[in-house]
Amino acid sequence: MEESKNTEVLRFKKNVENVGFEIIRLSDFYSRIDENRQEPHIINFYAILFITEGKGIHEINFERYSYKEKSFLFINKGQYHKWVDYNSTKGYIIVFTEDFLESNQLKFKDLSYSFPYNSYLYKPYLELSSLVVNSFLNLVAFLYEEYKLPESDEKNEILQCLLRTFLLKIKSKEPLNKQYSNVTQKELFIRYQKMIDHRLNQSRNVNDYCQWLSVSYKKLNESCKTFTQKTAKNFLDSILVLRAKQLLIENKKSISEIAYSLSFEEPTNFAKFFKKYTNCTPKEFREV
Repeated sequence: MEESKNTEVLRFKKNVENVGFEIIRLSDFYSRIDENRQEPHIINFYAILFITEGKGIHEINFERYSYKEKSFLFINKGQYHKWVDYNSTKGYIIVFTEDFLESNQLKFKDLSYSFPYNSYLYKPYLELSSLVVNSFLNLVAFLYEEYKLPESDEKNEILQCLLRTFLLKIKSKEPLNKQYSNVTQKELFIRYQKMIDHRLNQSRNVNDYCQWLSVSYKKLNESCKTFTQKTAKNFLDSILVLRAKQLLIENKKSISEIAYSLSFEEPTNFAKFFKKYTNCTPKEFREV
């Protein structure tokens, strides 16, 4: 399993890292990595699956999502994903890096923490209505044709502009939700997400995060409950469990090393914590 998983990631990463962008028809993508695509892996770039025909199932961060034609799936950088049921699907997969997107001052502020990539605020699935699907089909076809053209001095800039337009059109379909109208709470929640991402290896104590964010425990709790129906502690624990699963799947570090990297003082404490939320030990999870 480990060999095939690494093969898929390396073959896909090589093309993305050379240019920072790639768009592929799903039929070509399937044939290119036919033997490996079912293996789970973690990506270090952004991905968009645009399904134009068929239906299937995809797993993102250990949750399964059903999709059908005229829909998108969004996979954030650093997320685990797995192809589950895909044989009847047609469409495109678009992958890109932050460096590519943000060249020439084409800034997308905090893409990982905004629509459509923030999976704690939005589902990573978007279904298009019949009224708008043609505009997306035309744009992605244009993007694909431009990508296939010979290299030129202007090619990357054209692709960047088209990708930016494509993402802005997707962003215009952001679901309306009354709870997101509280800008202050939303900003605090995103700041908490960022702080966890940067300091999870330093602390699992919510009080530390309150101090770093200069906010009261009560306000942080209210913000988390508004957007996730979880307390600040439960939200922190959920990210910790997810991070642990990802590290266990990568299969590079020992369980003890993973425990210490997640700010557990003892591996036994990590094992108890992990079993509390998953009903299995880290060793059992890794062996599944």
